[in-house]
Amino acid sequence: MGALRDEHHNGWLMPSGNYPAAVYDDPWATQATAPAVQHSPAPARIVSLKPTGFEAARTVGEHIRAATPVVMDLTEMTDAEAKRMVDFASGLVFGTCGGIERIARRVFLLTPADVEVTVIDRPLDDSGFYNQS
Repeated sequence: MGALRDEHHNGWLMPSGNYPAAVYDDPWATQATAPAVQHSPAPARIVSLKPTGFEAARTVGEHIRAATPVVMDLTEMTDAEAKRMVDFASGLVFGTCGGIERIARRVFLLTPADVEVTVIDRPLDDSGFYNQS
């Protein structure tokens, strides 16, 4: 019993085929389960933050970890702290498989992994205007 050496597989070992079938006792398979409760989905929520310092980074991170999109307005921050916050946000969304989109100058949308953002960056028709109908 055990593995046999097979010349057709270049010396690799293969099972001999003399093994009994595995039998598992599954106590969960015989127990009755409660019916699934239907929950209404939670209302969609987006958090808007206007931080004045890097201390708000923790708040941003907690919202993204809780799968809540964040609009981060950095217009009240100094250039150095705004750059630091963008660096933090970039690492945060990379680590959580989320996304980051620039909405306006110094305003960013941070999204968790399960949120898809569609960006329209060009007119939708030939006249140069967005189709608003």
